[in-house]
Amino acid sequence: MHEDGTDNPNVILRDITEERCKQHPTEKAIFLCKIHDSTICGRCLRSGHRPCGEEVVDLLHEVVNIDCEKVNKMKSLLMEIKDEILLLKKEAEHSKENYDENADKCVQECMGLGNRIKQRVDELTSDIRDGITKKHSENLTTHSLITKMCDEKTKWCHDVGRKIDSFVDNKMAGHLYLMNRHFEKEVSDARSHLIEIKHKHTFKGFDLKENNVIIKCLFEDLEEVCEQQEEVTGSDDGSANDVVASTTKINKTRRELTALLSQLKQDLDQSKK
Repeated sequence: MHEDGTDNPNVILRDITEERCKQHPTEKAIFLCKIHDSTICGRCLRSGHRPCGEEVVDLLHEVVNIDCEKVNKMKSLLMEIKDEILLLKKEAEHSKENYDENADKCVQECMGLGNRIKQRVDELTSDIRDGITKKHSENLTTHSLITKMCDEKTKWCHDVGRKIDSFVDNKMAGHLYLMNRHFEKEVSDARSHLIEIKHKHTFKGFDLKENNVIIKCLFEDLEEVCEQQEEVTGSDDGSANDVVASTTKINKTRRELTALLSQLKQDLDQSKK
């Protein structure tokens, strides 16, 4: 075995008092200087370690038999540290397993949140698209009705104009006289009909209002909800606790908070009055 106790069949085990002094290889290191924590020989003691005085121990005198009590205490401490090492290793393995499950769970929850948000956005945009399509269809119907009415009135104007020209060309003053009696009323009725169509069949405009402030607030809220939370765990005695990533709890919506703020302002104004 080595001098430190390691197995090695090529090395002969020797006690510390059989070792040679590092400063004087011809001398045995039979003394221990507690101040310098080193083994020395008699020559060292008489030279550099003279001031150390009573802090120098004679190993040949002090170290004669093995102190079983000290040996047992050393082994007991060694077992304790080994147990602590094993415990730490087990706790690390347990934490790793928990973190593996927690990571998978959080990834799934994050993906689920993304899918729910996408689904809701699709629903909202679908309703908007349906509304736009419906209004556009109504506008097409309105256009068709107005066009039809305009074509009818245009044909009426053309027919009446041809009739007038025919009466004039054929010198039919009597027919012109009779037509003129009700002509202004017929024109007035046609004009009234046009006005009625114009006001009754109106085009419905639509516009997608993109509220950048609301969108920004939405993204900020999503960043807060999806924020990765890290909890510092562990205690003074070295024991570790399981860590579970948590998300911020949102109890009220922005509309609810706005309504609550408005109510508080009203209450404040009323109390001032």
